[in-house]
Order: sequence, then C-alpha cells, then structure tokens
Amino acid sequence: MNGQRIKAYDIRTITLEQFRMLIACGNDRHNNQIRVTKSGMVYLSEDIVGSEQLEDVALCFETFSAHNGYVGVKAAEDNSHVIPLYYALIGNWRKGCSHTYIDSF
Repeated sequence: MNGQRIKAYDIRTITLEQFRMLIACGNDRHNNQIRVTKSGMVYLSEDIVGSEQLEDVALCFETFSAHNGYVGVKAAEDNSHVIPLYYALIGNWRKGCSHTYIDSF
C-alpha cells in the first residue's frame, strides 16, 4: 500500500465528518501525510511522505509518524486533533496555499 490514496475528497466541498473519515482510514503502523493535489483533492498518503513525490501536491501537512496515534479511528474521534487540522487545511487552501508545508496551526 505504499503511497496509496486511501480515499480522496474535494477540498472545496469536504466536510468535517468526511475529514474525520479520512483520518479514521489511516493505518497507524505506517507514516502518513495529509496532502492536497493542485486540482484540490485531499487524501492521506501512506509511506510517501515528507518531501517525496510532490510534483502534483499543492500543500501537505507535517508527516504523521507511525505508532503515534495521529491516524485511525481513535485519532478521528479526538476533536482537539481533528478540528484544528481541518480548519488549517481549509484556511490554507482558501488563502491560495500560501504555505505548501503546514507544520503548525
């Protein structure tokens, strides 16, 4: 499953609940990274993270290291984790991707 897009949503219409589903689909045994393509598709990349394969990436978050609980069902239920990520994602897209790498929010 290296680099496979688990599920993708359009950033222009993604809801908080869809974003939760994206996080819930993640496998915490691997490194993961939330990425947005230049066409606006939000997805969770597994194992292809950091500065790898960014040709079609408009923005991405800091890598979620394996075994830290940043993805998966439990992580998706944590409002203090999911809500700030969601608003940082939407806000940065609306600002024209002023930060292509989001490591603080």
